[in-house]
Amino acid sequence: MPIIAGSARKHGAKDEARLHVFANPIRIVEVDDGLRMFVGPDQSARLPDFGVVEGDLATVIAHAMSARSNFLR
Repeated sequence: MPIIAGSARKHGAKDEARLHVFANPIRIVEVDDGLRMFVGPDQSARLPDFGVVEGDLATVIAHAMSARSNFLR
């Protein structure tokens, strides 16, 4: 189970939505070394994107907001 950082809570998505997208992504985009963007529907069928960092000790959801067009292509 990933850790949800405080920075991922800035745009108001609920933790359940973050975990749902993490478990059911429709797209994963490699952005940078160690950072991947997960895009997928939440329980209300909205498409948020979440920045996920794979750490040595844990996976962290560090960013969350409505999906941006560059992650939907």
